[in-house]
Amino acid sequence: MDIKQLRSFVHIAELGSLSRAAERLNLSQPALSRQLNLLEEALDTKLLERTGRGVKLTESGQMLAERARVILGDLARLEADLSARRSQVTGHVHVGVPPSAGIVITGALVEALRDRFPDLNISIAEDLTGDVQEGLLSGRLDIGILHDGMISRSLHAEPLWREDLYLISHPSQVGEQETDIAFEDVLSLPLIMPTNKHGLRAKMQEAAFRAGRPLTPVVEADALRVLVDLVHRDLGHTVLPRSSLVMELSTGRLRARRIVSPELSRKVMLSWLHDRPLSTGGKAVIDTLRELAGTMPMAAEL
Repeated sequence: MDIKQLRSFVHIAELGSLSRAAERLNLSQPALSRQLNLLEEALDTKLLERTGRGVKLTESGQMLAERARVILGDLARLEADLSARRSQVTGHVHVGVPPSAGIVITGALVEALRDRFPDLNISIAEDLTGDVQEGLLSGRLDIGILHDGMISRSLHAEPLWREDLYLISHPSQVGEQETDIAFEDVLSLPLIMPTNKHGLRAKMQEAAFRAGRPLTPVVEADALRVLVDLVHRDLGHTVLPRSSLVMELSTGRLRARRIVSPELSRKVMLSWLHDRPLSTGGKAVIDTLRELAGTMPMAAEL
């Protein structure tokens, strides 16, 4: 039994599928199956049972998955502590951010890192929350900013700040004194929403389900700039945090009404793989993000 086999098994256990785990790990399915067979031989026990929908854990497999997560987490922390003994912050760190959070924090993050750690190289990838999560799980990204929801158990996730959600509309659709709108009324409007891959869509669907109402957007678009442009053309309304539209709101190009009854909000989360040790540069990026989180404009406290 080795660490590579344990890491592979944890991914299989989470996804319930050898093929999906092989794709995430960038391995062929036969290679992953060999790792699993070697692990079962080393432990002299059956860890998985095949089903029509994939695989499920045996009782022994469930025990191993729980213990393996602890072992891999401890190993990652040990490797990170040893790495931290290096005094100079260098290397290359890949960070993934969703568009709405990227507008708020990316500039301040890069500015702070260039000032404090001039020998550190950083790459910023702007993508949907689901794609950022997959980038972390596949190893393509070192650090990610996600929105709360269905975050993988393989990822560490800690809250940075909370965003209140607003209905964003063309000025012609909003009265001068209107500052709030009930969620029930939001659901009656023509909505322009991201697809199901987006965390914001999941948040809205959950709230609609609790209200006993369907969520039926008239248009779906995943790009923030497309959502904003369609609303500016008065083709419908969308839902976003105010922090992602500072310029448009301050100039009157768009109007925002706080959603109430119930109020809607989401947490912005800082995330990285449990079983992948952070470099000194990665730890520097995380510490900087934590520091900056308390200064974010228009972001609510947790």
